[in-house]
Amino acid sequence: MLTALLTLLALGIAGIVAVAVILAVLGAIFGLAVGAVGLLFKLLPVLLVGYVIVKLLQKSGGGSHRQLTSSSDQRWLDS
Repeated sequence: MLTALLTLLALGIAGIVAVAVILAVLGAIFGLAVGAVGLLFKLLPVLLVGYVIVKLLQKSGGGSHRQLTSSSDQRWLDS
């Protein structure tokens, strides 16, 4: 009788630990997913504005990078 109760107690504790581990893993996955979506919504507008600025600068400057560097710097870059 006592062994049956101790076995039932051990199985109950093991079940509670297993459920706790499963819930912890699910919570970590959910938290990482929500954090990634939040970061995406914070980062996406910044990336979009930067992309638009770069495209506008390329369009207005003719896309030539040689105007921004001196001749010695350009020789060093080409070597």
